[in-house]
Amino acid sequence: MLGKKIKIKDVQKFLSENPNFFVEQPQILEVLKFPPLKKNKNLGNKVVSFKDWLINNLRFEKEGLIENAKYNYLTQKKIHQAVISIINKNDLNEFFNYLNNELPRLFRLEIVNVVCTNKEFSSKYDLIFIEEKEVHKNYQLNNHFIMDAVDDGEVLYKNFKKKICSNAIFSINIESLNFLPLLIFASADKHFVSNRAYDLILFLSKIIQFKLGKLL
Repeated sequence: MLGKKIKIKDVQKFLSENPNFFVEQPQILEVLKFPPLKKNKNLGNKVVSFKDWLINNLRFEKEGLIENAKYNYLTQKKIHQAVISIINKNDLNEFFNYLNNELPRLFRLEIVNVVCTNKEFSSKYDLIFIEEKEVHKNYQLNNHFIMDAVDDGEVLYKNFKKKICSNAIFSINIESLNFLPLLIFASADKHFVSNRAYDLILFLSKIIQFKLGKLL
């Protein structure tokens, strides 16, 4: 029995079946070594003690929180700027020109636009046209909001040359419209995958919906 080799799977099985093992045997943590979470110039790829691993883990989490706070602050400033510009638009041409051309530059996105199932209306204001059946089949309506990665079969971007990796989609609900619109924010990177600034972008979407309803 002493010569029997213990396999990694045996250790994994034992720990999964005994989740309180290190709680009951804390002294073992003092001799265990852990790989660093990130490459450290001083450590290279060397292992670290549990204490150092825990400290580094907390430090990395703190860095993530700070980065998110900084990102949300900068996004909030841009959204306030966008809201002021949007509420000052007086006609549909001016409104859609700002939406389609200036907002993407402000937020460094590939597309900010409205998807429209009315071909004549979409052509007049340079919106994205798709068939109504595609909207019903692929998207939920009435103030539904998602931020997600974009798959290769996405119908919204089939005529767009640059690959879109992530998007935020808000289903506009305006009773006076006789067609189904969607508001989209699209990025060539993973901008919308992490759900950062979710509430801020949802707020901007509702302002756009409100202003569009006033102009129609």
